[in-house]
This record gives sequence, structure tokens and C-alpha cells, in this order.
Amino acid sequence: MRSFWPRSTLWRTVLLLAVLLLGTQGAVYVLFHQYVLNPAAERFAEFLWQTDHALITVGADHTPTDTLQWRPPRDLPGAPASNYFLRQSAHYLAQIAPGAALRVGDADATWMWIRGGRHQPWLGIHVSPMSFGGQGFMFMRLGVIALCTLLGAWLIVRQINRPLARLAAEAPRIGRGDMPESLKPIGGPLEVRHLEQAITSMASDLHRLHEERTLLLTGISHELRTPLSRLLLALHLQDHDLLAEKAAMLVDVSEMDETIDKFLTLVRSGDQERVIQVEVRDWVAEMAETAQERYGLAVRVEHPARAVVLPPLRCRPLALERVFRNLFDNARRYGGGRLDMRIIRHPARTEICLRDHGPGVPERDIGPMNSGTLPRQSGHGSGIGLRICQRIMALHGGTLRFTNAETGGLIAHLSFPDKED
Repeated sequence: MRSFWPRSTLWRTVLLLAVLLLGTQGAVYVLFHQYVLNPAAERFAEFLWQTDHALITVGADHTPTDTLQWRPPRDLPGAPASNYFLRQSAHYLAQIAPGAALRVGDADATWMWIRGGRHQPWLGIHVSPMSFGGQGFMFMRLGVIALCTLLGAWLIVRQINRPLARLAAEAPRIGRGDMPESLKPIGGPLEVRHLEQAITSMASDLHRLHEERTLLLTGISHELRTPLSRLLLALHLQDHDLLAEKAAMLVDVSEMDETIDKFLTLVRSGDQERVIQVEVRDWVAEMAETAQERYGLAVRVEHPARAVVLPPLRCRPLALERVFRNLFDNARRYGGGRLDMRIIRHPARTEICLRDHGPGVPERDIGPMNSGTLPRQSGHGSGIGLRICQRIMALHGGTLRFTNAETGGLIAHLSFPDKED
């Protein structure tokens, strides 16, 4: 049985529809004969029997005409009825009275012969041909209906199944780790779109896990190699000052701890945190205070005019604070210890700009920094902090872009689009 069962959804649906169609047509065929033709044949038999008796009563059997003929009871004119309706009429007529019968046809004319009883004469009535199509016509009609229905079903199911087939064709690409953005929109029914969204979400998670695993392995092997090498060198060289070497080793250990913390923060940055609403001015003031107290920066804040309405900022506060802390740390290390914070209101978004007063970065590094793909910056921190900031901003639906200031320094543009409640 399994060898005859189609493997594709399209042909399975067509086969099931064919079985359903044949079953319903068969049921219609049986019900039509049982509840339409049979009662009609019974009423027709009663009508013929009553007509025969009425004509005999008025003496019509002695005056035959062109449309009425009479024959003795012993004759067998015509032939038994061949179609279903007349055959059933003959059956019901035989049940009405003993010897009652119905026969059809005689020579080239169409006659219907009725005998109301065993000893009554045959009454011949000239009638028009009575054709109900026969079994061949019935099966031909069922075949035409089945063919048209199956063709329509094939077209409909193919149209519905096409998005699912495209999604199945894209599944190997997802398994190979392709970026979800490279998947073309599938479309189709609502359920297929929901399945596409679920698979795309899983593909994004798989890609993120793959990226994090690669980043962790690469980062641990590269970022920790230098401080570990210095520690091993210090342990093997005994001629140096132990206090000085101890201080250097503490610096190396601190650097390794900071590197590991950055990697763990990167991995955990996708964890969900409750979203709250904060006022932009209050948030910037709080971050400026943090930059002054924790990082020793000289901060200058430039607010827009009070007449400018700033919509509330929907954010994950701990995650977003991590972005600002990374930028503050870079400003402390490479930005000359000075930081300008500015709020700019655009038609559909709010932008917070952080500008340091350091040497900036080479122009060739601006593009990779904006995309978060720079593995390690020369002179402006490591690429791990950038990846952390880019991912957290993506969680907020915003963007992080860097530009070099014309008069020196690096500007970080944090853009937050307006979101409707």
C-alpha cells in the first residue's frame, strides 16, 4: 500500500480529493435513485394502473385509435423495460395487482403496453421516446465531473503548495548557515508565512550561535594569547624584579579578565530584558554623570531647545548602559578624556551623539566599525566592544554609526527610531 501512496503533498492531496469525489458522487447516485427516481416510478405505476382501469371502464377497449391499441391478455407485446425508471415502474405495477405488467416498444413506433390484471387486455399507448441516459451516460457524467474537479484541485493545491515547496528548497541553505537576510520572501497562506517566520527566526539563532562560537574560539585564541605569553615569560625569567613582575602580571590578569567579560557580555547580549520607557534628557544626564564619576571624563551635554518634544525612549536599561559604558571607556583610553554629548531630534527618530577629542580612527576602519565586523581596531579598542554595542542597538531597533569629526575626534551616532505603543 505504501508503494502507491504519493510522497509529495500535491499528489497526496489530489489523490485524497479523488477518493472523496468518487465517494460523494457514488453517494449522490445512490440517494438520487433511492429518494427521487424510485418514488417517481411508484407514482407513475399507480398512474398507469388507474389509467388502464379508467379506459376499460368507459369501454375504450372496443374503440382503438391511432394512439391507443388493445391486445389480448395472452399476447406479449413489446419487450421488458430496459432503463431504470421504467423497470422500477414495472416492478411497482406488479405489486399493485396480480398479473399487472408493463412492457415497452413495438416495431418502429414507441409504445408502452400496460396490463392492469392477469385477465385484462394489454393497453398500448403511443408515447415519445423516454431516455434517461442510461448507466453509460451516468458514468460519463461522473467522469467529466471528476476530471474537471481534479484539474481544479490540482491547480488550487499547486498554488497553495508552491510557497511550502519554496520553503523546503530554502531549508538546506539555512542548514548551511546562510544569513537569514539572504532568504527571499516566501509568501503564501498565513500558516506558511508563520512557518517561514519561525524557520527564519531559528536560522537567525543558529547563525548567531555559530558566529558566537567562532568569535569565542577566535577571540580566546588571539586576545588572550599575548597576556598569557607575558605571564609565562615572566615566570621563566627569574632575573627581573619580582615586585615589578608581579605588578605586570596583575595588569595582564586584569586584561584577560576584561577580555573574558567582554566575550561573555557579547554572548549574553541577546538575552531578553524587560523594556521600560525613559525620558531622553534624564537618560543622557544620568549617563553623563556616570561618565564623569566612573570614567573621569570631562563631559559637556548639549540639549535641544525645551520647545522640542522628545518622545520617550523604549529601552532595556542595563543593556543600553553597556553601550554607553563601552563608548565611555574608549573615550577615556583614546579620546583625550573629553566627551561631548548631544541630543538631536529628527522627524521620526532621536539621535544621541558622543564625540571624543582624540585622534579618531583611519577612514578605512569606519566602514567595518559601522558594520561591526572589525576584528581588532588599531588605536581605538578591540572589536569585541563594537560587536556588543552593535548587537544591543539592534535589539532596540536602532543603529550605531561612527564618523570622524572634521576638527578631530570620533563621533558615535546612536539613532533610536520612534516606536508606537
